[in-house]
Amino acid sequence: MASKSTQHGAKAKQRRTGNGSRASSRASSKSRPTASRSGSHRAYVIPLSIVALLVLSAWAFYPVARLQYVEERQVSRLETELKGLQDRNTELRSQVDRLKTPEGVEEVARENLGMVKEGENLVVVLDGDESIRPPVTEPDTAHIPAEESSMWQRALDAVFGLD
Repeated sequence: MASKSTQHGAKAKQRRTGNGSRASSRASSKSRPTASRSGSHRAYVIPLSIVALLVLSAWAFYPVARLQYVEERQVSRLETELKGLQDRNTELRSQVDRLKTPEGVEEVARENLGMVKEGENLVVVLDGDESIRPPVTEPDTAHIPAEESSMWQRALDAVFGLD
């Protein structure tokens, strides 16, 4: 009998202190919403912190990256121009070597200066239009190859504000 009274006494004690199954389920349900609110709050804090860190890093390193990109583009452009000028220099050296020969001198004298040998006659034919002028020679830019830009290069130019 003593065992029944102790069991009955324990149940009564649980009811008084609120440690019964109903009371514990109520207590845990009350604490759950606050725990889930703080958990959802934490779920937003970490991604927002990461995004903020990335934005801050991009803002800090953008001027350095832009300067480096501009310098690399300028080096690339100058290397391309140098290659074109070296090719043009090679052409001019071959023309100079050709003009050092008697045949080269004669060709230039005939074509550019309108000179003729003794015993030859020069005939110049003009159209009816008196306003014909000799052609104006533009600087030779054909020796500089056109720079081709890729899709990525155009995108980076847009990002870094280059034309």
